[in-house]
Amino acid sequence: MTEAQLEQRKRDREAGWKQMWEELDAQGIRPVPLWEEGAPGFIPSSGQTQPRIAFFPAAPQEKKRGLIIIAAGGGFTAKSRQEGKPVAEYFQRAGIHAAILDYRCIPHTRMDSCADGLRAVRWVRYHAKELNILPDKIALSGFSAGGMLTALAATHFDSGNPDAADPIERMSSRPDAALLFYGAMARASMLYRLTYDFQAQREAAMVDPLACMRNDAPPFFIFQTNDDDPRYAMNFGSALADRGIPFELHTFSGGRHGQGLYDGSYGHENIPHTAHWAELAVEWLEQQGF
Repeated sequence: MTEAQLEQRKRDREAGWKQMWEELDAQGIRPVPLWEEGAPGFIPSSGQTQPRIAFFPAAPQEKKRGLIIIAAGGGFTAKSRQEGKPVAEYFQRAGIHAAILDYRCIPHTRMDSCADGLRAVRWVRYHAKELNILPDKIALSGFSAGGMLTALAATHFDSGNPDAADPIERMSSRPDAALLFYGAMARASMLYRLTYDFQAQREAAMVDPLACMRNDAPPFFIFQTNDDDPRYAMNFGSALADRGIPFELHTFSGGRHGQGLYDGSYGHENIPHTAHWAELAVEWLEQQGF
């Protein structure tokens, strides 16, 4: 794409994302900030909202259920609405509580976006009782850049700081499950083919989930399409298998990148076979006890 086309796509995504929040507001679904005093390192001049989360509670059931946090994609420049509201509503209809994460984008760094994902897990865990969810069944998921955020959070979590003044920071930020929906991931080692820079490679490795993979990472659900390039998913699955981390991997023959549910939402691709990914994700979460 030309620079002008990329800029237009960014504007279209921003407009659609804004419209999604207006639709949610009309439904009475209103976001809450992840940090009451504002996120550390937030750049006011970015024109973005503070990191926030909006909840889609499932219908009351006999027993408590888990929750899935959804991070839409958009190349870390904007976020795509077809990967937000319709996806949260799908999981909600399936009986699983859902939430949309509105994370920071450029000029914030990918690690800032990751910090928002980690904070969202802590925030939900701290408020689990009032949200009527299981505190040990909090999943983080994402599409494309949101998948990168999810994979980073699933490899950069901690057990919380017991001495923190903020009680939310005392909570563990480890997701109990991580779901990568056509997550856009490339190995840091692919970045330097002709020359090698140790410092640059260390910085690249910090945002490479495969380079940061740890043995205590949560179980993963991964899906990708052949049109999108299934090697991302298969390489990630191979790294998980090497470490004995449970995972489920699905690749589908058809479907371009960035199509969300693949059910025609907001005019995107309607591919019934590929659309089965969402049903499989629900079944997998139920197997995990959500």
